[in-house]
Amino acid sequence: MAIKSSQGKVTTAVLTVLTALAIAAPGASAGKLYWTNINSAQPLAVGRSDLDGSNINNQFIFAPGNPYGLFVTSQYVYFTNFEWQTSGFGTIGRANLDGSGANQEFITGATGPADVYVDDNYIYWANSGSNSIGRANLDGSGVNQNFITGTVNASTIWANDEYIYWGNGSFSGSSSIGRANLDGTGVNQGFISTGVQAPATLVADENYLFWTNSQGDPTISRADLDGTDVRRSFIVAGLPGSTPNGLAISGRHLYWTTFNANTMGRARKDGSDVRPSFISPLSPAAGGPGSVSTDQYVLSVSLAGTGTGTVTSSPEGINCSGAGSDCQEEYPQATKVTLAPAPANDSTFAGWGGACSGTGTCTVRMDQARSVTATFNTLPPPPASYALSVSATGTGSGTVTSSPTGINCGTDCVQSFAAGSTVTLTATPSDSSSFTGWGGACSGSGTCTVTMSQAQAVTANFSSLPPGSYQLAIDDQGTGLGTVTSSPAGINCGSDCVQSFAAGSSVRLTATPAPGSSFAGWGGPCDGTDSCTVTMSRAQTVSAQFVPSNLFTIRWVKARGSAIQTRVSVPDAGRLTQVGTRALRSGRRITACRGSLSVSGAATRTITCRLNASARRAARSGSFRVRLSTTFNPTGGDPRTLVRTVRVGRATPHYSG
Repeated sequence: MAIKSSQGKVTTAVLTVLTALAIAAPGASAGKLYWTNINSAQPLAVGRSDLDGSNINNQFIFAPGNPYGLFVTSQYVYFTNFEWQTSGFGTIGRANLDGSGANQEFITGATGPADVYVDDNYIYWANSGSNSIGRANLDGSGVNQNFITGTVNASTIWANDEYIYWGNGSFSGSSSIGRANLDGTGVNQGFISTGVQAPATLVADENYLFWTNSQGDPTISRADLDGTDVRRSFIVAGLPGSTPNGLAISGRHLYWTTFNANTMGRARKDGSDVRPSFISPLSPAAGGPGSVSTDQYVLSVSLAGTGTGTVTSSPEGINCSGAGSDCQEEYPQATKVTLAPAPANDSTFAGWGGACSGTGTCTVRMDQARSVTATFNTLPPPPASYALSVSATGTGSGTVTSSPTGINCGTDCVQSFAAGSTVTLTATPSDSSSFTGWGGACSGSGTCTVTMSQAQAVTANFSSLPPGSYQLAIDDQGTGLGTVTSSPAGINCGSDCVQSFAAGSSVRLTATPAPGSSFAGWGGPCDGTDSCTVTMSRAQTVSAQFVPSNLFTIRWVKARGSAIQTRVSVPDAGRLTQVGTRALRSGRRITACRGSLSVSGAATRTITCRLNASARRAARSGSFRVRLSTTFNPTGGDPRTLVRTVRVGRATPHYSG
């Protein structure tokens, strides 16, 4: 932010919303607001109150180096000392959540640190004096004061699962919002320039970026996460000259400080119910309130029962499928989190425990640390086998046989088959009869496949032929689509697959595949793929096999940020799906990403496989290989899968294969 004190010195205030740590602090108090008292305020300190503005304590943590930046997690309060008195440089300080154990020099050597941000792996800060972004490990080691360079008087820093954001021109110079990948690559100093005027604080939720404009009209701006749809005056934060400074998100509310008006404001995230003086006065002196932050709490999910399954959350964070998966996430105060259960194929979801109940999705409000138990139970095993019975009806006669063997009806019309198996039935009429179709668990007039998920009953209908004629039947055996026609007319299969022809006559058969399919060949008295002529010296059955055209081509594969993109050419309508897996050190493979895309016809399309939360965290700290399986399932046909291996992560921010 760009604010001037009575001495003419430009100062900053910035805030953060909180991201996940593993365990909630034992002494966490529900519903707290935190802010920094800077410049004119005495003493220079971090203040705290209840979320409703009561119980104000302006001396919660002393920070004598001018605490411009502030970030609160479920365990610690982080703050910046803009000018540390013993060295002339700035520091990053840290204290316990109850205010004890303050370490003013947790990280040293910063230059005008104006803001600080903490994620699962790193601490980031904005060096306004050296135009850079610094980064260190969570324990304060591995300090890099120039992790990102080329910023312009930046006084705010923020990150999400994909990008780092900062505000340029907070003190002086051109104003903009900058963005880079989490590994520091892909720096774009002018990611957003419209609607930005001396940005003091930048925060984000799962949908939008918000920032305070500390020069010009006193407003809070909003934009989509991709930088579009910028609304410069989304919220009018106070009277002219009030100078909005710090900014925080808590559930459905935004909180902000006004540097000159010495207030805390509040509004809903949709821009309604604006209260510029929610707390007034706030700091011990006007020109004192800086950054603001709120509590956040840990949501923990555990799995119980004899079965297996996965629990996911919205907003993202929880993707819990057992030991080693992402079963804890930290959310800002008052956030509503919806949990959804997904049992494995051999399991059923039995219900919630803890902060949830029932068997549907569950929504919890994070006004304290919450624990939820999801119970998945194994489904009972199915019976070992089921009975398949066949009966013949009609004026004619014939035989029904099965594959695998067991049914030969005529004589053997009942047989048990393994549960879950498939049985193919073939009807063969006698020379004086025609097969007119199936009933019961089968339909049509070709071969019939029955899945033995339960006891099944099938009826075969045979009709007597007129004297001097034989039946010609077409059996469609393929998984594709097509039509068989006859000359002379009578067969049009598709629909009419059985016809009687005069004894001794010749019938010419022609196969025409449907779009997206091809003709694979004849069976029975015909062979090859050309038209076939059958002599009706007896009853004849000809099989025609149409197969789906499921051949597709992968043009390229690219890993970018938190997603893998694949350019694919398909021959016809259908659905593309992708599943990427990665190997753990134990050798066990887990899901890294999923994607899907429907196509309405022959086309070249790009399918996106988005990394899940655990894969994104792994990518931030290193690189790994993803085994990417791309499957095309043509409409009415069989799927086909191609496999590629792609390296993603910090070491390979862009990969093509």
